[in-house]
Amino acid sequence: MAPALALLLATTSLFCLSSLLLVPRAVVAHDILPLRSSLTVEAFQTDILQSPDGTFSCGFYNIYTNAFTFSIWYSKAADKTVVWSANRDRPVHAKRAAFTLQKDGNMVLKDYDGALVWQAGGNFTNVQHAQLLNTGNFILKNTDGKILWQSFDSPTDTFLPTQPITVSTKLVCTTQSRAPGNYIFRFSDVSILSLIYEIPQVSDIYWPDPDHSLFQNNRNQYNNTRLGILEIDGSFGSSDFADGRLLVASDAGPGIKRRLTLDPDGNLRLYSLNDSDGSWSVSMVAMSQPCNIHGICGPNGICHYSPKPTCSCAPGYVMSNPGNWTEGCRAIVNITCDHQEPMKDICMGDCTCKGFQYKEGDGLCYTKASLFSGWTYPINDPRTIYLKLPARVNVSDTAFPRSDVFDSAPPHLDCSQMNIPPILQVHNSNTGAEEPKWIYFYGFIAAFFVVEVSFIAFAWFFVLRRELRPSEVWAAEEEYKVMTSHFRRYSYRELVKATMDFKVELGRGSSGVVYKGVLEDERPVALKMLEHISRGKEEFQAELSVIARIYHMNLVRIWGFCSEGSHRLLVCEYVENGSLASILFSDNILLDWKQRFNIALGVAKRLAYLHHECLEWVIHCDVKPENILLDQNFEPKITDFGLAKLLNRGGSNQNTSHVRGTTGYIAPEWISGRPITSKVDVYSYGIVLLELLSGSRVSELTVGSDAEVHTVLRKLVTMLADKLEGGDDSWIDEFVDCKLGGQFSYVQARTMIKLVVSCLEEDTRKRSTMESVVQTLLSLDEDDK
Repeated sequence: MAPALALLLATTSLFCLSSLLLVPRAVVAHDILPLRSSLTVEAFQTDILQSPDGTFSCGFYNIYTNAFTFSIWYSKAADKTVVWSANRDRPVHAKRAAFTLQKDGNMVLKDYDGALVWQAGGNFTNVQHAQLLNTGNFILKNTDGKILWQSFDSPTDTFLPTQPITVSTKLVCTTQSRAPGNYIFRFSDVSILSLIYEIPQVSDIYWPDPDHSLFQNNRNQYNNTRLGILEIDGSFGSSDFADGRLLVASDAGPGIKRRLTLDPDGNLRLYSLNDSDGSWSVSMVAMSQPCNIHGICGPNGICHYSPKPTCSCAPGYVMSNPGNWTEGCRAIVNITCDHQEPMKDICMGDCTCKGFQYKEGDGLCYTKASLFSGWTYPINDPRTIYLKLPARVNVSDTAFPRSDVFDSAPPHLDCSQMNIPPILQVHNSNTGAEEPKWIYFYGFIAAFFVVEVSFIAFAWFFVLRRELRPSEVWAAEEEYKVMTSHFRRYSYRELVKATMDFKVELGRGSSGVVYKGVLEDERPVALKMLEHISRGKEEFQAELSVIARIYHMNLVRIWGFCSEGSHRLLVCEYVENGSLASILFSDNILLDWKQRFNIALGVAKRLAYLHHECLEWVIHCDVKPENILLDQNFEPKITDFGLAKLLNRGGSNQNTSHVRGTTGYIAPEWISGRPITSKVDVYSYGIVLLELLSGSRVSELTVGSDAEVHTVLRKLVTMLADKLEGGDDSWIDEFVDCKLGGQFSYVQARTMIKLVVSCLEEDTRKRSTMESVVQTLLSLDEDDK
């Protein structure tokens, strides 16, 4: 079996089985959920609540394959627009999940295994029922008609008409991966209703305009009322709006269904629903120019119009994560304190200085320790940023990103004069015989200047203003998706170039051949050319979009894909040290005991994540040393975690019992054709753990069928179990890889052998879970420290 230096990727979504969650009784679609009643995920299309006027529905909402949130949505919108979710960042599974109004009056959402995902919280007494109102508010009432809990008090990314915006409520945008984003809409500490960009390094307000005073922004601070509201007619007001001035929708008036949503790009938009076709249109927007939204291009990124909003990196910087602008750009060369390069004197003494911002007019310079929210386009108050770069970085041929409109050259920076007021110097001119000639010359220059200024003014009015007119920018924004997807589509031509026509082969397996490549941004990647793909282009891309949502720092990262004609390729992270198999079973590199233990713990953590934490409840189905890659620090990264989702293994995509793994690592239930559960990965992990301990391939114990391999393994496991029960541990020294020369922890080795026996149990019910394996290894790791 050829070792794969960078075998990659994909993911198989096979679903975990768990104990049955008992449901008192089903509920049909109406507005009331009585005590001791539930809504079940299996009946998500019919088992719903609906407001009396039919505007809103409430129940399980299918966000993608086999993953659901408990949500409220507009019933008549073409896309069933969600306005509230109880568990937007923690979806539940497609089976056995239920939303229940319990006997004690609390509302709870439980997953397939009975785990509590969400609850209303509080000590509720005399609860009568839960109800979905015509306003879209989901409430909990007692027998006196008093509201004990309501969804209006805990919004997600949307406010509805009549829903109060208070000091304790806020909107947090929802990314395409269904996780909360970095943009927040709430009252600030000085009682100003604000849009805020918030990440660990930065927290700043970008609406109202931070460059203007509160008076210029028509706001009042320190108003203790802190109350805002979206009226039914489309007017929006807040207690901090000076003179009671309201923001008004372009289609203001009664009878239109609306929503105020903080979108993933950080802009706050008011949407109006077209009842005839169920489509939404933008009727008001907070930010008419998207480039003014902070962080939209990430740290060190620059937003400009060409003419649509576009992100670029400044000279000396490259994109941190192609396809995901939220991570911005990184410097080509890091500047450290112990090696100063010749730069502006004012920055030399401060290693945190990334550059200057120079403001025309007052002549002030501001040093910058971090670079966020950069943009380029003409404004009346020009400010210029000068970046600090090592002298050895040549950026002379690098084009600076600019908006595709007229933009004057930036002023010259002279920080040495920043505290000196400008001096008007007057020179007396000498009169003479040649004066008329100079008058004609200057007259010609003045005339030419007037013509040029007129042309520039014409361009400004008819080009720039047209390009940046708010209504047109709003329309452009609808197609502006710069920051939510972390993978991209590559053309086949790009990948042919990246691999030099697929010249360097890293390895091959049953699913295809892996090649090394280098992308245009000089990032090394591994490309897997998938074979046996019978599904169509659209179906392949739909499956891949689900796979790409699964992300963990110790899973091999999928950067993108290619789907052209018959070509199906995956573009993935390149891992330096290749596979565990290429190192463990060779004499070139010796893995010491600490490295082996860390690999065992790391792989266990990744599998536990796939089984119990990630949104797709993934089962790997082919855990083996070839699919465990080691980075430059010998940290493990799992690859090929789900090719069964993309490939027609065993001739069937529907019956998971036909999915085949690798001889020697296949769980015994596969031979008998029983359904596959996460316990097949536990069995395969037990084999890998056995190989880490012994330094030898278990599959080489016998040459034959899977059944013969299992017979030999069963005898080996029985022998190990018997020895563990004895009092003599001298056999452990002989069992552990002799290449270690006895340099290992006996306590860790003995416990790991116990885990091997537990993972290789014939009865899947007695077999360990990956969570319990992780806990056991972590306890050993702590004891060792």
